[in-house]
Amino acid sequence: MKNINLDLSEKETIKEKEYLKYSLAEISEDIFKNTAKKHSITSDIIDYRKYQIEESRDDSDLQVDYFDHERFVQEETFKAIIKRLVELTELYETPYFGKVGFYEDSSYNEIYVGKYGLIDEKNYEPLIIDWRAPIASLFYKGSVGKAHYNAPVGKMNVDINLRRQFIIKNSELKGFFDSEIDIKDDILLQVLSSNAGKKLKDIIMTIQEEQDSIIREPREGAVIVNGVAGSGKTTIALHRIAYLLYNHRDILEGRVLILGPNNMFMDFISEVLPSLGESGVKDNTFKDFAMELLEFEGEMLQGEDFLESSINGEEDLISDIKYKRSKKFVQDIDNYLDKLEKTYFEFKDIYFEDKIIMTKKEMEKYLLEDFIYLPFFRRATRLKKLIINRLRRERDKERYIIDKKYNKLQKEFEEMSGPGISGEIETERREEIRALVKRVSQSRSQFSDYSKGHYLLPYFEFIEFNFITENDIAPMLYFKNRLNGVDFKAEIRHIVLDEAQEYSYLHYKLLKEITSCTSFTIVGDTNQMIVKGESPMMDLDEIFNKTRYFNLATSYRSTYEIMEYANKFVDEKKIVPLVRHGEDVKEIHTLNYIEAVDKAASLVENYKNDDIDTIGILTRDMKKAKIIHNMLKDKINIKLIDSEDDLLKGGLYIMPSYFSKGLEFDGVIIIEEEDEFHGKDLLKYIMSTRALHKLAVVSVSESLVL
Repeated sequence: MKNINLDLSEKETIKEKEYLKYSLAEISEDIFKNTAKKHSITSDIIDYRKYQIEESRDDSDLQVDYFDHERFVQEETFKAIIKRLVELTELYETPYFGKVGFYEDSSYNEIYVGKYGLIDEKNYEPLIIDWRAPIASLFYKGSVGKAHYNAPVGKMNVDINLRRQFIIKNSELKGFFDSEIDIKDDILLQVLSSNAGKKLKDIIMTIQEEQDSIIREPREGAVIVNGVAGSGKTTIALHRIAYLLYNHRDILEGRVLILGPNNMFMDFISEVLPSLGESGVKDNTFKDFAMELLEFEGEMLQGEDFLESSINGEEDLISDIKYKRSKKFVQDIDNYLDKLEKTYFEFKDIYFEDKIIMTKKEMEKYLLEDFIYLPFFRRATRLKKLIINRLRRERDKERYIIDKKYNKLQKEFEEMSGPGISGEIETERREEIRALVKRVSQSRSQFSDYSKGHYLLPYFEFIEFNFITENDIAPMLYFKNRLNGVDFKAEIRHIVLDEAQEYSYLHYKLLKEITSCTSFTIVGDTNQMIVKGESPMMDLDEIFNKTRYFNLATSYRSTYEIMEYANKFVDEKKIVPLVRHGEDVKEIHTLNYIEAVDKAASLVENYKNDDIDTIGILTRDMKKAKIIHNMLKDKINIKLIDSEDDLLKGGLYIMPSYFSKGLEFDGVIIIEEEDEFHGKDLLKYIMSTRALHKLAVVSVSESLVL
């Protein structure tokens, strides 16, 4: 990053250099103290483990104490020290990046904002404020003047008169400047002009006010962000996790779950939370999360095959997708299941001989009212146990009468014949008991099917589509949850859903019911739906309490020229590009695929010569990606992404449009057939908006079939 020209007084420069020098000295001292603590605890832990080994060596029967509270505390302290040393090492490189001066209750205060906090142990005053602390939000406000922050004691009003940004690298002050309006301009543009790298990065230095306000939204309820490509919605969601963990660690630690679209995307975002000092956050794809609970082993159209069929416009599948993501689909399922619960079993009086042991009305009440808190087939099992208990009581009464009768006969026999058991009496007694058992068994046949039931048969009867696709995962799991129950044991207190525009209304309802979680961060872009149509993402008031909706229209990813090009392919919610100019989008026409591949190889070399690190060659579908890869691989070293589980290794990739969602590349080359995209096309929008700095579109006159 180049140095920024400064026009600040020498006095201010000296003051800031002195503050940095003092901060670095305090950080060094803190590193020294924590290193000493680490060595001491390490020594204690090693000594204790040696002692345990010596004690148990000669006594194989020695019972191991599996929980030693003192050692547990010691090892947890050790982990905390290691974590703090990592933070302090980062702080020593760049202690802080911002400063705010403000009046609060007529007193003037200045705070320095960094990635992590630091206390001056001499006077117990904060030297550096963690960016996640409530008061640090003042740094991200849009302008100087009247403002407020939300402290634990309530809303605190302040008057900001100074906002200063620093460039500190390798513990050296490279520059600083004051900004009265936005904290972007020079620093933000320099950050955005740099290359993307292979993984998503944190943005704490350049968070914008609208982004910061979303990050700091209260934990309760659902925060829903509909953001254009490059608006930072994924990064906002990840920084929001870090913010929530910092402020609610006792509630959320180990209880946060991120659900992303595929494993490649999860790998792409994997470094953001660790770079913010957070670990232990669970992550998964919805498909893997659901399939583990579903335990379905049948055939299913999924992954690449499902996506290919979707983008190639197979009418039955498209219609099925649109229907199954609608609110009406959920209503139809609930109506079907409500009716099924009333008709699946025959409600009738249950008899034992001539006596009614459970009436039809009782059965109905137990199954449809009293046990309503249980999944349906578990209700039936509970009802069956209840009937069996009543039947046993009647059986026991009958058995008592039989025993009483034959005990009396036996007593009379003994009075006449002396001690001993009459064989005839015993035979008759056993015959009566066998007859009783037979009558009980006959009674049980009236309700023998009450414990039988599996969610799949009702689901297959419900759907009209003739084969199972990835689109059936959520509804199948919903059926299982309502009919058989889902055994979800993890405690989840906050869920982040990314690429949420692809989620159906049922996905949201299902996730809330299975996890019992009431705190969600939901981010997506309704312009990036694989199958165009209505997304329920912005209509979730009936599912979640305290829903808050946000629209982000500004893109920070791509140049102005790329965003203007991408805007041609969307009907509404146009992207507002940040004014970062670059090259015009190159549109290159070729006659055939041989010429197109040669042109793509040449563009790759040009990109590399211009220090473009990551390059994505994108096609509409997998078939074209595979064929072009075969034509390219002898010319350049390129990786084909042909599975959603692939990882981004290297710097040059070729993949179909749908695998590029959520990713970003320094340079993008789109290879398309001239009649492949017509007018407004969300796939073309998705592919175009993957590019940060350079975009080229190579069109081919002939069809690949030729």
